[in-house]
Amino acid sequence: MRLVAVGALCLAIAGTSVRVRAADIQKAGKLEIPANASVVAICTDPVVQNVLGDALRVARHSPPAEPTESVTLTVTINQQLLAPGVSLNQLFPGDPSMVELLKAAGAEPPPLGDTGNAPSADPFETQARAHALNPLDPMTENYKNYQAMRNQMSGANAPTPYDSIPKNELYDTVIVARASIEGSLDQLKVVAVVHSGDDPRKAKILVAEEIANAVLH
Repeated sequence: MRLVAVGALCLAIAGTSVRVRAADIQKAGKLEIPANASVVAICTDPVVQNVLGDALRVARHSPPAEPTESVTLTVTINQQLLAPGVSLNQLFPGDPSMVELLKAAGAEPPPLGDTGNAPSADPFETQARAHALNPLDPMTENYKNYQAMRNQMSGANAPTPYDSIPKNELYDTVIVARASIEGSLDQLKVVAVVHSGDDPRKAKILVAEEIANAVLH
């Protein structure tokens, strides 16, 4: 199969972190394609599907060899805001081992076993720990400080001036991709942390490029 570098990201090395403008990305695992096999991508997300489809079409139209078989690349995408109350099961359904990838990408995961309902024991301690790992822009930090004080003084349900601000402007978004090849036990896992105010669509394009490079190299 001809090897094609796609977009700005050209390496698919297990455990390598890449800092890009739209997101922090971590990946682990590998994908091995049979020699002279064509690949057909199936993905649950249309943005990722389009990027993979375009990359694989370019590879199919490039010389030299005619494919002798066809295999399916299956990619699943899960997207969640990293907001207070989110659980590990929402971020990584059925795969808590991906917590380490989330940490390596610079985000603070919810505690193992968190159902998403129990409040943090000390909201100020949680805020300080999150800020140390991933410094926030002034608007987001002001909001989180205000939220912690509000929870202490008047309860979590009191209305605030921030209630009308879209949550993706206040919290990071986590995008999780799992890619596998038909007939193989290998799996590539990609975790992207999209920072508050950034565009998740751009991050999905980068995630798709990571997967395409793993397939085509």
